[in-house]
Amino acid sequence: MAPSFELVVELKEGGTQYLPLAAKPLAIGRSPASDLVLPDGTISWHHAQVWVEHSQVWIRDLNSRNGTFVDKERVRTSAAVSPESEIRLGARLTLAIRSSEKAAPTFRVLQLEDLTDKVRFTLRAERFNIGSAADADLRIEGAEDRAATLLIHDDGEVWIGTDDDERPLALDESFEVAGREYRIVAAPRSHAPTVEWGDHPYPYRVEATIDGPTGPQARLVDDERGVEKLLTGNKGVLLYLLAKKLQEDRNGGLGRSEEGWCNDADVARGVWGRATREANTLHVLIYRTRNTLKKAGFDPWFIEKRQWGIRARLREVILK
Repeated sequence: MAPSFELVVELKEGGTQYLPLAAKPLAIGRSPASDLVLPDGTISWHHAQVWVEHSQVWIRDLNSRNGTFVDKERVRTSAAVSPESEIRLGARLTLAIRSSEKAAPTFRVLQLEDLTDKVRFTLRAERFNIGSAADADLRIEGAEDRAATLLIHDDGEVWIGTDDDERPLALDESFEVAGREYRIVAAPRSHAPTVEWGDHPYPYRVEATIDGPTGPQARLVDDERGVEKLLTGNKGVLLYLLAKKLQEDRNGGLGRSEEGWCNDADVARGVWGRATREANTLHVLIYRTRNTLKKAGFDPWFIEKRQWGIRARLREVILK
């Protein structure tokens, strides 16, 4: 038996509503597209997300104006919550978590389907590389070494990254790689294979400082292959911020799936001194940083994106 959780919403006019929680984040905000739409002026358009991961409930603030609080402490990124936690959004909305016991859920297994021949390839890890490289998970002769990388996040999001773009993918949404059409589908539950999940092997070390000879800088090192690259300017600031957050989360004992995630607005504020209104500005910086590191011989997808967040997957962080 595994615990299940519900979000408890107390209504002003009396009565209580319950929303089941799962691995897919439940969106809360004033936006009509939210799972829980709240007509409260102190609630942001996109305010917070709540989800369950490994029998633990988590809440993430989405850079809301009036904040998300757990036990009177403001949540800056994500925080674990329990049935005993006091949760407040904005000026006055309070929520709670309710737990009950039920059979363990069946987790979905994702597959990559070739739409021409209807052949499926099971995504057996948290990322899946397509291209002509010898270590590609799906090799296509004549394609780029890394024509595309699929990233499967623990919160249910699936992203595709190429040299020119990165974006989230919906189930059954078609996309093209090296002239062939694919889509991501869920494997039939009755025949779903066992999937091994764990850390993707990035043996990278970052040595970073905010006070280098010319300002912030970060040196990325791959000891296994003897490759390194020094980043300065905004690229150095970006990697420094991501490494700093990862180190803080590890010191705080945050789980692997949640460690290192930075809110986009916090990263923009750290790089430019303000939360830029142009989301594309941060996107361009990430793209240029990845491109620089790819040319230096690194796998650029150790810098990960998901909705509202960015992180770096690193083996070791040394801040000076």
